[in-house]
Amino acid sequence: MSPTETTPVPLRIAHRAGITPEATAVRAAEGELTYRQLDRRARAVAEELRATGAGPEDTVLLGVRRGIHWAVGLLGIWYAGAAALLVDLDAPDERLRTLLDAAGTRHAVAPDTYAAAMLQRRTGCELFWAATTTASATTTAPTITAAATAAEPPACIAPGSLAYVLFTSGSTGLPKPVAVGHAGLAAQVRTLAERYGLTAGDAVLQFAAPAFDVSLEEALPTWCTGGTAVFVTDNVLAPAELEPFLAEQRISVVNLPTPYWTQWAKDLERAPRALPGALRRVVIGSDAGRTADLVNWAAAGHPPVVSCYGLTESTITAISYEPGAAELAGFAGDELIPLGEPLAGVRAYVLDEELREAPPGTPGELYLAGSCLARGYHGRPALTSERFVADPFAGAPGARMYRTGDRVTRAPGGPLVFLGRADDQVKIRGHRVELKEVEAAVAAHPDVVDVVARAVAAAGGPQLAAWAALTPGSALTPDALRRHLLARMPGYLVPTTVTLMERLPRTPGGKLDPRALPAPALR
Repeated sequence: MSPTETTPVPLRIAHRAGITPEATAVRAAEGELTYRQLDRRARAVAEELRATGAGPEDTVLLGVRRGIHWAVGLLGIWYAGAAALLVDLDAPDERLRTLLDAAGTRHAVAPDTYAAAMLQRRTGCELFWAATTTASATTTAPTITAAATAAEPPACIAPGSLAYVLFTSGSTGLPKPVAVGHAGLAAQVRTLAERYGLTAGDAVLQFAAPAFDVSLEEALPTWCTGGTAVFVTDNVLAPAELEPFLAEQRISVVNLPTPYWTQWAKDLERAPRALPGALRRVVIGSDAGRTADLVNWAAAGHPPVVSCYGLTESTITAISYEPGAAELAGFAGDELIPLGEPLAGVRAYVLDEELREAPPGTPGELYLAGSCLARGYHGRPALTSERFVADPFAGAPGARMYRTGDRVTRAPGGPLVFLGRADDQVKIRGHRVELKEVEAAVAAHPDVVDVVARAVAAAGGPQLAAWAALTPGSALTPDALRRHLLARMPGYLVPTTVTLMERLPRTPGGKLDPRALPAPALR
């Protein structure tokens, strides 16, 4: 049966494997997989996971790194009817334990026995796991094991069931587990495939780290339309060094962090050159870009750029912007690239503090609604009700909208324009960071009695800075405090600079006086 608009993503991929089995689905440093091979190996993983008791609403740690194992593991989890838990495997052990506990995770996929044992050692808990490799399956050979050939078909997935859990920074000092359902994921994948014009002839770069939901945006629309997801081994190489890889692999679509694209755009200005001929579209997101870079990029004849905005809670991308020639010519000076217009199925409201629609040109907070919304925060009903609120404009019972915390405005007939944050959340190297989480981590050190964290402007982009007051007589140094934090949390949450003080400057009412803070020594 052909997929419908509401068919869950894994079932769409299974259908694609049935109609183009010999097309290449995955290409990575360790080899290639056809759609038939990807489907069969995912079924084998699913069978192992079912045998361990994994099923609907169970979260399964995707304990593999980018490449073929990631593709097989992700699809295998979904074929079992379970949900994927996406984490950064390079995070400190304490962080991993916190995330697994918050998600209630007791299952995992891993490349092999050794990797599974290491995961269990690091997380300190028993994990019922399935392997993404078998004794007779290789990454390049078409040989399929007997178990894989005889494996049961993918589970019948209910549209409302849990698809994946991904953590974002939390204002309470604890990470927030965002729960995304299959219905929202299916809607977004279908819309993005159309927005980017994907076809079976596309080779799409897989650039984002597995712990980013953008990794799903790169792979899933590609597989649902029959294209090839091409995994780059090193995603920290300079843009100029990426170009030969794009040419060799005949990459047609790339999805890059905006700061990385900005670096690329400026390098092309300094050293003008043609880009690989197969490249037809560039997607950017995760941070705000500048219109001057967009104008110069277009003037050089490079492929069209789509600037995207979205949140984990909006199932990746919710709003996009692709200016035409007239809009490019109308940019005066250097300003932020507009957010743009909502994707199909997404509603965007600009509301004041009373949840009334702000008049055109008047700033307000951005609320998102529609098919894009996540189910909420996994196991956190109070937090869910705080951020996912009733939608009074939908005209349908039970409709919700999400408070983004972003201040925006819209001129009559124009795109949405970003103005800044309405709360203490900031972007650091593309990561959403709640300053309260940073402060809570610093305050957990026994020598710290008071702390404040801020994002400060620096040459390479915003940096985290912290000011901390210590207990009298403490010998703690800034470097020692940073080492303490690096052992317990991801690097992007660790302040680049730490200023130690006897006491933080506060007003008579007890509020911090930010103007009295000494300037941080930026690195």
